Amino acid sequence: MFHREKKGSASSQVKALKDLTRMQTAVQFLADDRRQALLNKMREYSGLEEARYESLCVILIQNLVHYCQNLPETANSYYSQPGGLVDHALNRTEAALDLFKDFLVLEKADELSEEQKLWQYALYSAAVLQGIGKLFIDYKIHLYDANGQLLKPWNPLIESLTQTGSYYDFEFQKEADVEFRRRLNIVLAKSLMPASGFSWIASNPQVLAIWLALLNEDQRSAGTLGAILIRADAIALQRYINEFMVRSTVNRTGRFGRAGTFSGGVPETLAEKEQAMGVEFIQWLTKSLESGLIMINKAPLLMVPGGMLMSQEMFQFFIREHPEYKNWQAVQNGFLSLGLHSKGIDGSALSRFEQSHSQQMHHGAVFSEYALALPGSVEVHQISTGKVETMSAIELIHRAQYTSQFTQQQNVIAVPPLQNLTATGQWQTLASEASTLQLGMKRGV
Repeated sequence: MFHREKKGSASSQVKALKDLTRMQTAVQFLADDRRQALLNKMREYSGLEEARYESLCVILIQNLVHYCQNLPETANSYYSQPGGLVDHALNRTEAALDLFKDFLVLEKADELSEEQKLWQYALYSAAVLQGIGKLFIDYKIHLYDANGQLLKPWNPLIESLTQTGSYYDFEFQKEADVEFRRRLNIVLAKSLMPASGFSWIASNPQVLAIWLALLNEDQRSAGTLGAILIRADAIALQRYINEFMVRSTVNRTGRFGRAGTFSGGVPETLAEKEQAMGVEFIQWLTKSLESGLIMINKAPLLMVPGGMLMSQEMFQFFIREHPEYKNWQAVQNGFLSLGLHSKGIDGSALSRFEQSHSQQMHHGAVFSEYALALPGSVEVHQISTGKVETMSAIELIHRAQYTSQFTQQQNVIAVPPLQNLTATGQWQTLASEASTLQLGMKRGV
């Protein structure tokens, strides 16, 4: 979308308006019926009186639109439609507030205490702003005036997207730095938060600590609210998958029909076919967990640090249920194409784990966004006792952050060398190559 501009070239600084996206007001953007339905539920669940909701929540949502506009969440995965970034946030927030109701002990029927309202607002605002740091690192955005004249690149740390210009265009950056995004989440959240809302959260140190943990994507430190937010985000993704599955064309008979692609329509390219296959696999996994056909912590589906380990038997199981697919590796590749898995230190899509008490090795793909595949409740096999326990999705998510019967096996960790700062401001490596450390062994003697 962007091309390197030649110095002094006026024509390269101008684009046709049809190739740009026009800025929208928050009212225009939020007028969509589906967005209004979500906003109405969020208002209802908040328990705040009209004036407080307007000053604490409506302003926050408006600020979100001013920063995100019609940006999609991803290039060709979930919420990839125009406005997907905000749509994902609204669905996540509505789901979080709905889940939060089950954890409230009310002294008066249908009436939250002031303290409960504060905790709920912390969850509300964190759900709205989750991952907001991606505006700085995931997108490259340029601002244009009403005539298509290039004004400048946009820096979300300095101003909102709508503050300068009438149009914009964007492209996705190739690499995303997760740790940098987490730090930026807090910086940008402070910019979008209404002053009165931030003051309310900051008035209670305990609430502030949990709010910061949520924004930093440190769900373990966020306790119950962290588990709620993980589940809420999964529900938001489930909604998106279900919607486009309904929209997609049925090309064959089958239990769940034929998947379309995240960008809509019938799959045509190899990448789109892989993605559609991955979606069908996840939907099958959800149904299998719901029916008890597959049990968590019983091979081939094991909870490990960082997610849910799925060995090749899992994909072979899917093939047996769907004989129209003949290659389990293709199904695994389809799952991996969705980008919902974690990678090992060496960048590999597959990881190895050792079962603590038996030293048995397990190898497979780690479904890091596993909450996406969870039904409301699941059966969990307790490896240490052999007993089977039924628990809610939120309880499983919460427990998974604290305990595991598995340890990850990594043979070698690359250790980046020390660097010197040059006069031009560049960090320069003096050593010829990075050293390595082997786990469980000492370096040198």
